[in-house]
Amino acid sequence: MYWTKRNTNVIMFFTVGILLLHVVIFPDYIMPLPILFAGFGTIILFATGLQYYSHSWEKKDNFIQRIFLHSFIYRLISIGILYLLTMLYDPANLPMEIAASDSWSYHYSGSIVADAIEDGRHIFGALSGFWKNESDYGFSIIIGFFYFIFGKNILIIKIFNAVLGSITVIRIYQITRISYDEKRARMAGIITMLMPALLWFTGFLLKETLMIFLIVNIAYLTQLIIIQRKFRVLYSLLILLQFGILFYFRVILAPLLIFCVLIQILFYKTSNKNYKMSAVFISILFIVGSFFVMKKLGMDKHVEIAIEASKDQFGNELSNTSKQRGINYTAALVSPLLIAGAIITPFPSLLDFEEAQLGIYSHFQNEIVRNCLYFFVFLGLYNAYKTKNRKVIFVGGFSILYIIILAASGISFQDRFQILSLPFLIIFMADGIATKYPKRNQHWLSYLTFIFAAILMWNLFKLSNRGLL
Repeated sequence: MYWTKRNTNVIMFFTVGILLLHVVIFPDYIMPLPILFAGFGTIILFATGLQYYSHSWEKKDNFIQRIFLHSFIYRLISIGILYLLTMLYDPANLPMEIAASDSWSYHYSGSIVADAIEDGRHIFGALSGFWKNESDYGFSIIIGFFYFIFGKNILIIKIFNAVLGSITVIRIYQITRISYDEKRARMAGIITMLMPALLWFTGFLLKETLMIFLIVNIAYLTQLIIIQRKFRVLYSLLILLQFGILFYFRVILAPLLIFCVLIQILFYKTSNKNYKMSAVFISILFIVGSFFVMKKLGMDKHVEIAIEASKDQFGNELSNTSKQRGINYTAALVSPLLIAGAIITPFPSLLDFEEAQLGIYSHFQNEIVRNCLYFFVFLGLYNAYKTKNRKVIFVGGFSILYIIILAASGISFQDRFQILSLPFLIIFMADGIATKYPKRNQHWLSYLTFIFAAILMWNLFKLSNRGLL
C-alpha cells in the first residue's frame, strides 16, 4: 500500500511540534490536559491505523464486510468517548455532546413528530410551529419515527448515525474503485473509516451524517448510470427520490447535486455507441423529473428565496469583517484568498481563553489531520485534471462548487458545513497519497511548514482579537 511509516512519523512530529509550541508560548491558555492528550491520541491512532490497515488489508478478502464492521466499531467508540468528554466538561448537556445547541432542537422537534404520529396529527403541521422553514423538517421526521418506534432515546439516533456512517465508508470505497483502481479504493475506504472529523460527527444528534450518506449515495448511483447499461432509469428515479429528500435538509444541496449529476452524465466519454443517446434521455429525465419534484414540494419558491438572500452576501461579509477588524480591502482583492483558504480550513483552535472555546478546541484533532492531508487532495485534483479522468466529474464538481458556495457565504471556516465535502475530497486524497514523484516529500514538508505557520497565526489572531496579547 501507499501509506508508509515515514508518513506516519511526519504527522506525529508535526502534531507534537504544533502542540508543544502552543503549550510553551501560551502557558496561561493551555486546554485541559485530558482533552489535549485525547486529541493527540486520536491523531496518532489515525496515522498508525492508516499505516496498519493499508498494509494488512492490502490483499484481504471480504474487504467490504471487514471495513463495515471496523467502521461501525470505531463509530461506537467515538460515541462513547464523546459521552465521556461531555460528562467530564459539560455534564449539563448530557446525553448530548459538548456545547450542544442545535442537537437539542432536533431532539425536541423529533419528540414533536413522535407525539404527532401517536396522536394521528399531521407531521408538517406539528413542525411548522417549531421550525421557520421546511428545510429543517427532514432530520426531525427521521428522529420522530425512531422515537415513535423505540421511545425517545437519543442513543438510538447516534447508533443510526454509526450505521449510516459505516455504509458511507463502503460507498466511498465503491466510488473510488469505479473511478480509479482497487488499491486506491481500499486506501480511500480506510481513510474514511478512520477520519476523526467523520467519527466526531457520528456522536452528534445532527443531520450532517445522514446528509453525507445521501450525497455519497447519489454519487454512487450516478457512477452506476455511466458504467452500466441496465437499470439506468431505476437509478435515475432513486436519485430523484433522494434529491427530494435532501430538500428537507438543506435547500441549496438539491440544485447543486442535480447539476453535478447532469455534468457527470453529459461529459463522460465512453466507447459505448449507445451511451450518448442514453445520456441525453437520462438528462431529460432528470431535468423534467427535478422540475416535477421541485413543483410538488414547493421547492421552486424556496430556491428563489435562497438565491435572492445570497445576493451581495459575500460583499456584506467582507464589509462587516473589515469594520470589525479595522481593515480596508476590496472584495476583488481578498475573495481569491478566502476561496483558496476555504479548501484547507478550518484551522484548529488550541487555546483555552474563554468558556465558549470548549466546544471548539475539543475537536482540534479533526482539523490537524485534515490540514496535514489536504496536500494530497491537491495532488489528486491535479492528477484528475492532468489525466482528464471524467469519472470524477461529479465528486470533483460537487466538492469545488460546494466549497466556493461556502466561501461566498462567509461560512467556510465552520467545520460543520465543511464536513459535507470531506468524503469526496478523501477520494482525491487517496489518489494523491498513491502519487509518487521525486520531490513529493519535500513539497509536503514545505506545505506543512505553511500550515504550521497558519495555525500559529490563527491562534494568535484569536487572542489578539480579544485583546489578550
